[in-house]
Amino acid sequence: MSSPRLEVLSEAPRGAARRAPPLLFVHGAFCDAHCWRPLMARLAEAGYACHAFSLEGHGASEGRAYLPLIGIADYVKNLATVARALPEPPVLVGHSMGGFVVQQYLARHPAAAAALLAPVPPTGLAASSWRLMTRAPALFLKLNLFQHGHHQPALDELRAMLFCAHASDDAVAELARHAQPESQRALFDMALVSPFLLPRLPAMPALVLGAAHDALIAADEVAACARRLDCRADILPDLGHMMMLDAGWERVVERLARWLDTTFPLERGAAAA
Repeated sequence: MSSPRLEVLSEAPRGAARRAPPLLFVHGAFCDAHCWRPLMARLAEAGYACHAFSLEGHGASEGRAYLPLIGIADYVKNLATVARALPEPPVLVGHSMGGFVVQQYLARHPAAAAALLAPVPPTGLAASSWRLMTRAPALFLKLNLFQHGHHQPALDELRAMLFCAHASDDAVAELARHAQPESQRALFDMALVSPFLLPRLPAMPALVLGAAHDALIAADEVAACARRLDCRADILPDLGHMMMLDAGWERVVERLARWLDTTFPLERGAAAA
């Protein structure tokens, strides 16, 4: 079976040249690659080649007709397909479900480094779903209604679930423009994960960021991802789950850029120039 055609967004590096691997961004559930546009533009200005792709069945990628049947393993194959087309193993940057996909990918494929933002933890979504159902049952119900095509969330509902309280209408509306149902199979795959069957991940430079006002992924779940990658979690204040679009998203890209600059420093000649 041939691989599906995948939408890929790219930003060529600008500014000081870096001998760094390309950055490959993996989006989370219910959205597509366009959520990475602000971060990609800022990091390209810092000299990094940036690529983001829409998972199968998302955005302009093929597969919308059979979206409910697509699983996490298929998303991992999507990631492998795009990574193979790059000149060298990339730095992977995954958000939420995309962070879970990156973890699955790393168990079988090489990468130069990995950064996870508000990632689904290694043990999946069971704890997150229970927390949302018990603490915010109205939001939980509306998310499930949206998933099944029976509700279109208002901007205030999206803000309450995914952003901090002072996120702008423009930022929330940008997410809403690209919002879509998620694969039911992929959600099911993340709901039933055995903690006894988690493969070890290879040692590599890693960064794991959480958001203090994340209604979906708790700080201890972010910390579990960090332990798996042998690093410490950094919880950023005043941000919600969609930290790359939220008010204060600049702090996310600044933290990511500091880590990248440390991991892949400028060549001596380029720094002097």
